[in-house]
Amino acid sequence: MRKVAIPLLGLTAFAPSTAFAFDLDELMKTPIFPTMMEFIPMIITFGILVILMGKFVWPIALKALDERAEKIEGSLKKAEAAKIEAEDILTDSQDKLSEARKESAVIIDAGKSAGETTRADIVKRAEEEAAEIISRGYASVETERKAAFDDIKGESVTLAVAIAEKILNEKITPDVDAAMIDAAIADMGGFND
Repeated sequence: MRKVAIPLLGLTAFAPSTAFAFDLDELMKTPIFPTMMEFIPMIITFGILVILMGKFVWPIALKALDERAEKIEGSLKKAEAAKIEAEDILTDSQDKLSEARKESAVIIDAGKSAGETTRADIVKRAEEEAAEIISRGYASVETERKAAFDDIKGESVTLAVAIAEKILNEKITPDVDAAMIDAAIADMGGFND
């Protein structure tokens, strides 16, 4: 009765002129609202239905709800365990990555120092080879200089002997002396060519 009366009261708020046109007693006599003779068996039937549902249906529903709750709780525990395991794996991965970075830095440093050592060895060997080549070049130049000096010395001796022969064969005057020097130079192939 209240369920019908409350909406009717709501209607009176929106349409106050029609609210007084309905009589509640007349409304209760309509076939929609049961009489007391119908109402009591309906309440008894409803009570029996509630008792039967409470005895048979409600335990099954509670059992299904409990199983669902246990399943959800189990899933939450599994999810929590998976989360902890994932965090452990992440921590391990980060530790391994950190170690790998440190190892790579050590390897890079070792490579750099080995490269520097190799570079220093190569530079040292190149400098030694260059010094050896220069030394051989100096020795070669010195040998050739000595050979040229010996050649000049031999030529000078030959020239001096030739000049001495001519001087001994002729009487020396300044004009004859200059002519002999020019002739000796011409015999040698000349220095002015």
